[in-house]
Amino acid sequence: MTTIAFLAVLALAPAQAGAAAKVDRVVTSKGAPVEGEVQKETYKEVVVKVGSSTQTVPAADVVRVEYWDAPGAFRGAVASAEAEKWSEAISALASAEDSANSKEKGAMKPRAWFPVHLAYYRALCMANVAQSDKALVNLEKLRKDPAFKDNRFLAEAFRLTLEIYREKNDTAKMEETEKEIDGAPGEIKAKLQMLARVARAESLYDKNKYDEAKKLFETLATAPDADLQAQGTAGVLKCLGGLKDVGGLDSYAKKVLATSQQNGLLLLANNALADQAFEKKAWGPARDLYIQSVVRYNPGRTAGGVEREHEKALWKLGQCYEALLEAAKEPALKNAVSAMASSTFRELSSEYPSGKYREEAAAKAVKYEPKKEEKK
Repeated sequence: MTTIAFLAVLALAPAQAGAAAKVDRVVTSKGAPVEGEVQKETYKEVVVKVGSSTQTVPAADVVRVEYWDAPGAFRGAVASAEAEKWSEAISALASAEDSANSKEKGAMKPRAWFPVHLAYYRALCMANVAQSDKALVNLEKLRKDPAFKDNRFLAEAFRLTLEIYREKNDTAKMEETEKEIDGAPGEIKAKLQMLARVARAESLYDKNKYDEAKKLFETLATAPDADLQAQGTAGVLKCLGGLKDVGGLDSYAKKVLATSQQNGLLLLANNALADQAFEKKAWGPARDLYIQSVVRYNPGRTAGGVEREHEKALWKLGQCYEALLEAAKEPALKNAVSAMASSTFRELSSEYPSGKYREEAAAKAVKYEPKKEEKK
């Protein structure tokens, strides 16, 4: 899948605390982690008993929850999932479930949080290894099972469900899920309806209905939610590209670069301008723009999302150097450009070791490495 992982990182909940401490840890996007005993974890909030008092963290501010009684295999599964090693994660989750269900004397049984997190991670990992039907089984548990009522992954379960049906091109199931959203809790209903609009817009884009998709993406680009704004803006950019609207894309990308403060959007917009120059074989301007994408708008390793645009920028930058190398005449210039090509491809293969360009980039790094002159 291409977009499944875009935003899922916010729902990840690795358990890394030592079992001996018997202290849960809630990592938040605002302030220091909250440590204590997690008493409730829902789509609304996470409630933690801290000493003789309780502390409530809004679910929107929760980055992850680390439970002290997580099986070791579960911690390993989460680490593998964060590294996008989906198959390894699936195997580790099976081991974690076996450990949790062990009848052996002294075996530690995780608390009620475990089945919920197990279902979420299985869904996420299976969706990324083309086991979508199995993923849907787990997503249905998260959305409908009374035992999982009000779980923190509820909104993400709806999003993944919509995404899977979109990739299956199953419009009927998408509409069925949208009707289910109409009965969702009021606190998350509006956002879920916007996520359904994202899925619908992506579906139209997949069918090359760029004009219709663009209209939906434009409404999302003005949404109050920052993540939806990002998806809407990115959607408009790619629709303009699909429409071959060079002027419109140039204008919109420059507007984003002038107004946005989100590094991911700046990267997307800058890449759009660089791609235009690349398609015109204007290697010098394309190179300069890709360098900005690689250095100035590097989003960091945010997992499974916009960093793929950074990976693409590195690849295209290397290709620009290849074209410039072919055009170079002077030996000194050829040697300098060759060194830059080698360095770029080497950076790509090392920064994205599981990326789709890794093997080819590693080979090119060696190919373009300047040859040392032998002493006479």
